Amino acid sequence: MLTIVAAVVAGLLSFAAVAYVVWPLVSSRPAPVVVEDDRLTELVGRKDAVLAAIKDLEFDYYTGKLGDEDYARLDQRLRRQAIGLIQQIEKLAPESAVMDERLEAEIARLRKTRNGAGEVTPQPSRPEAVPAAAPPADGVTAQTPQAAAPGDAETPRFCTECGQPLQPSYKFCAHCGAPVASASPTPAPHT
Repeated sequence: MLTIVAAVVAGLLSFAAVAYVVWPLVSSRPAPVVVEDDRLTELVGRKDAVLAAIKDLEFDYYTGKLGDEDYARLDQRLRRQAIGLIQQIEKLAPESAVMDERLEAEIARLRKTRNGAGEVTPQPSRPEAVPAAAPPADGVTAQTPQAAAPGDAETPRFCTECGQPLQPSYKFCAHCGAPVASASPTPAPHT
């Protein structure tokens, strides 16, 4: 009985898969057409080509393949072309020009947090050092724990590139992939 049910379920799934694949071939309605703005696509492609040409021109100039005169003339011509293409793109798609401003404003908003007084303060991107505590008013000095050596497991480590916390065994940052400087213990002086 169980094998019959399994065979029926397998047959129904197979039929559904075949129908899904064959249906667009036998249906009478036209296939959906992806509408692209050919003019906008062409302009973006031309802009990318001009920007790549500017980079190549700068490379040739800095490697000594071009003189100052030739570089200045060609650079000016390519930059005028790039500016013209960017202006044409903005005319065809004005919402994309405003979209960058909105995106930057949203990023700036997300990077800020509210402090206790309700004021907006920027959130630090990397961990900052804790300021030293002021001495007690009664004149008695409090004992402070000794700083741990860089190789100790108790010392928190952070990535120098992105600021994410690191485990002692990490050789690369799990967040950004940057190599982690190995913390080698300092040798004790011989007496």
